[in-house]
Amino acid sequence: MSSRTMVILNEVIPAWRADGFKSKFENDEIKLLYSQYFFKQKLDMVVKFIIVLGLNALLFFIFYFAHSKKFLELLILVIVVFFICIVMFIELINTRSYSTKHLTLMSIAIWTVQCIMLYALIFFIPADQRTPSDHVALVVFITFVTYTMLPLSLIYTVALGLLLALSHALVTGLCAKQDTEHFSRQLIANILVYICSNLCGLYHHHLSEIAHRRTFLETRGYVKNQLELSQQKDQQESLLKSVLPEYIAKEMLADILENNNQREHAMNLQFRNIYIRKHDNVSILFADIVGFTKMASGCTAQELVKILNTLFGRFDDLAKKNKCMRIKILGDCYYCVCGVPDPDPNHAISSVLMAFDMITCIKEVRDNTRVEVNMRVGINSGPVLCGVLGLRKWQFDVWSDNVTIANHMESGGLSGRVHISAATKNCLPVDVQCEPGNGMERDKYIKEKQITSFLVLNPESSATQFEVLEKYRRVIAESQGANGEEEEEEESLNGVPVLAGLEGGHTNGVDQIGGGYFAAKKNNSKDDLSRNGNSVTDDEMTVHQYVGKWESVTPFAPANAANCNNDKNAKNVILKVGLFPMHASIAGRKGRNQVMNHQRDLDQEVNECMRKQVEDGRSQRHNETTEKIHRLSLRFKSSLTETDFQHLPDNMFKYYLACAFMVFLFIGAIQLCILPYRLITVIAFTSALVILSICVVVAMATPRFCECLRQFSAIITESNKIRVVLAILTTVIVYVVAFIQIISCKCTEGEDNSCNGVRTRDPTAQQCDFPMYFYISGMLAMLCSAVFLKFDHIIKDVLMVLAMVSYIVIMHVTHADIFDAHDEFLVTSVNKTLEEEKVNMLLLKEYGTVYLLMLGLALISLGFEVERTARVDFQQRRQAAEKKDQMEDFKTNNGILLRNLLPGHVAEHFMGCGKIGLYHEDHYNVGVMFASIPNFFAEFYAENDVNNNGIECMRVLNEIIADFDELLEKPKFNCIEKIKTIGATYMVAAGLTPKVVYDGSETDVDTYLCTLCEFAFAMQDCIKRINKHSFNNFQLRMGINHGSLVAGVIGATKPQYDIWGNTVNVASRMESTGKIGKIQITEDSSHKLDRYGFRFDDPHFVQVKGKGNMKARFLIDRVAS
Repeated sequence: MSSRTMVILNEVIPAWRADGFKSKFENDEIKLLYSQYFFKQKLDMVVKFIIVLGLNALLFFIFYFAHSKKFLELLILVIVVFFICIVMFIELINTRSYSTKHLTLMSIAIWTVQCIMLYALIFFIPADQRTPSDHVALVVFITFVTYTMLPLSLIYTVALGLLLALSHALVTGLCAKQDTEHFSRQLIANILVYICSNLCGLYHHHLSEIAHRRTFLETRGYVKNQLELSQQKDQQESLLKSVLPEYIAKEMLADILENNNQREHAMNLQFRNIYIRKHDNVSILFADIVGFTKMASGCTAQELVKILNTLFGRFDDLAKKNKCMRIKILGDCYYCVCGVPDPDPNHAISSVLMAFDMITCIKEVRDNTRVEVNMRVGINSGPVLCGVLGLRKWQFDVWSDNVTIANHMESGGLSGRVHISAATKNCLPVDVQCEPGNGMERDKYIKEKQITSFLVLNPESSATQFEVLEKYRRVIAESQGANGEEEEEEESLNGVPVLAGLEGGHTNGVDQIGGGYFAAKKNNSKDDLSRNGNSVTDDEMTVHQYVGKWESVTPFAPANAANCNNDKNAKNVILKVGLFPMHASIAGRKGRNQVMNHQRDLDQEVNECMRKQVEDGRSQRHNETTEKIHRLSLRFKSSLTETDFQHLPDNMFKYYLACAFMVFLFIGAIQLCILPYRLITVIAFTSALVILSICVVVAMATPRFCECLRQFSAIITESNKIRVVLAILTTVIVYVVAFIQIISCKCTEGEDNSCNGVRTRDPTAQQCDFPMYFYISGMLAMLCSAVFLKFDHIIKDVLMVLAMVSYIVIMHVTHADIFDAHDEFLVTSVNKTLEEEKVNMLLLKEYGTVYLLMLGLALISLGFEVERTARVDFQQRRQAAEKKDQMEDFKTNNGILLRNLLPGHVAEHFMGCGKIGLYHEDHYNVGVMFASIPNFFAEFYAENDVNNNGIECMRVLNEIIADFDELLEKPKFNCIEKIKTIGATYMVAAGLTPKVVYDGSETDVDTYLCTLCEFAFAMQDCIKRINKHSFNNFQLRMGINHGSLVAGVIGATKPQYDIWGNTVNVASRMESTGKIGKIQITEDSSHKLDRYGFRFDDPHFVQVKGKGNMKARFLIDRVAS
């Protein structure tokens, strides 16, 4: 059973207990909303009932008009009742804005009209002809329809039902002038009729209440699912778009949805597709923070992640402002492009402006912290390939020889300068001033390729250059639709260059996240840059303290969140765009409260949607569902849906049988009390009692009963055909029993062989003194058919019509003399004859006919509405289940997406409740490995027509990376986490998962290093297989190290999980200084592996930047099995 079904049952089924009549809604707002929903759902029933009431008045008028010469009083009554019905009908049709109180008062008014009609009919009877049983049948009708067709709460219906029974018993008892000697028998029979009609009404009302609650909960759940589904879609798109351009994100998302049914094989089936495109006119920018190691020294893990996230977050904003797109963060290197995914004719100048903005930003940090940091920027332009490689840890990347050149432009550049290639220089406007870059003197690759380079003249050193750059900045701003105020902010302050609005941000002290840049907050005069660019700051201020003053956006938070502050839906921004709550250690109670507020906002939005649907009377969903059902037969237009509906199990069927059995017992008791009985009737009742008792016992069998009966009960619950047979059998038996005694009734014959209406007190006599209890019993039998709520209304209606026709034929044809005898007794008792009086009175059999028709019309209307509601409810539950399945699919896909963006434990961290902030963690004794394919780009990769300008080469690299990713799926490598790919370099780390306690013990790191080495050998085997099948000669060059590092997630617009520290740097140097086909490992790490059977060659020295000469060894062979 689904969790959703369990929720509904938890809300509904307790209503069968003693406290079941109390509201089960914990939320008062939902309780009030349900009350409004309940009353609105009853409106159709009220309209139909008003029509039935009007028809009833018309029936009385017709019969009275046909038989009575004194109909003035009745005519007045009928006109009044009919007028009231028309007024209420028009009011209900034309008015939708009803309050619960309004509808309750209207329902009580309708009940009052019926009671007035009842007592008017009683007082229309001549005083000397009134009996204790006058119009008891009308009491049955009023009582049952009050419970079932009026929008009244249970307490009102019970009160009105009891009030009607007591008042009728009191009025008829005080006014009765005839049959007083049989008063006690009639009173007991009347009480039984009252109880039976009230119990049937109470039962029907209670089951309908359960159905309405379930429908309400399902409808509300459907609305909530719709909202959540929409949010899940937004979330899924946001997840992909946070790391991928929209066009690739859509393509990958379409593949994910297409393979939803094969989710368990999704990683093998769908991601072998290649998501790579070529872009021709692109500028590539690499920017490295010179002095980053010194800047980050002394920082804790939290402080380092905070610095990187805030700093690179500011760079992300600058990139957005300059129409650039960040590709990756490589340690302390920022890597972005311009002209992707949309072509940009200004890609070169935009990249140059981006470069100067970054230099200005770092200058601000340097001036305010006295830490010697700077930016070294390199730019190249040309065609590139963009896309995603592999199956895990998707990161958008660009590849081409031009990317390599841009990288060397950075490494061969100068601090604080923008180093560009001749290709970029040719793409710049002619008025941008440059000077020779002499990159060949500083970088071997540039020298080998004979690439001419230039340094763009800094705007601070030339007013002309400043004016030129500002001119093109305005051009770019205008192309982005920037308004005049933003342009004004970007103008210089008193002739001092203010690039990217950074210093401008200081002047107003506002953090303009949504506006395209961050600005440090004002903090007295110390935080303000002076007009000449110098700073007045505390010499002791650290980088962390200064950067901490910048407000930043945490990962997975949209850069434009601030712009949503004025939007009416701003409260749902985090939920709708797919943000994941984060670190409890940072936010604590604030984060949990935020999540609770979001959930509360969602509930309020759901309630608001439900309220609108209630006010509209019919929801669009309800109307759409109704269109799928035939108007008269109520069959679903879809045969499949109809079959599913017919095969639904019915756990309530045993209660239907129990209620029908109760009605049968009441009919028997009434007839036993008031009507004569003979052997044939005793046999009939006894047989019916046995049959129905067996049916009820079998249907209601529980595990306490014998296993055989319990199995039969389960079969009845599951089989619709068996239920239909039992329902028909039970209904027919009760119909027959209700009138079977009349067959044995005879009246006392007079001299003219006609009934003389003489009474007898002998209950064993064949004379029937009170024939009105026959059609009263028939009406109770009709109620029996109504209690089968999930029973085809056509079958019920056919059985009911046949029963009514049979009753009417018996009353008017076969046994009319019995009913005439009763009328004759009443008139002869006042010395009149029936022939004289019947033109002035409505005969008993005609009363019976009217009451049977009245109840029949009401029950047919009720049965139609009940089945229609059941079918609409079923269809809506199907739709809700489908939406919920879709939502679950989206949730699953979101989990897959998030786990392909972040490590599993980090993804769980971000998806946890009550967590908000930055993710960061110190790790000890972690193994890190870099594995590159040096000859891929050097020898294999080529951009020509043969290989589709390099795309087919990248397809091969995609297969290689995907095979490496598949290795990580093996259980023995579950402690290894892929960090990222950098070109043809594959980076992994072992020991980042939280499964092992990081206590610094050698056992942990030994296990990680052993597993990492095994993975290195597996990669070598994998590349050999690829070479064998592709006839290539790819070789791996790998480097391994272990030690401490910091892990975290940084970046506002493109969150990225990464690791930092000397351990990572040394591992990278082990790879870059190693040999092709070899695995180079630091000597410290090799010592930990000696004991496990790994073989190494002799130590050798390698030059490591920042470390000098380090001892390293090559791993020769794997551990023996």
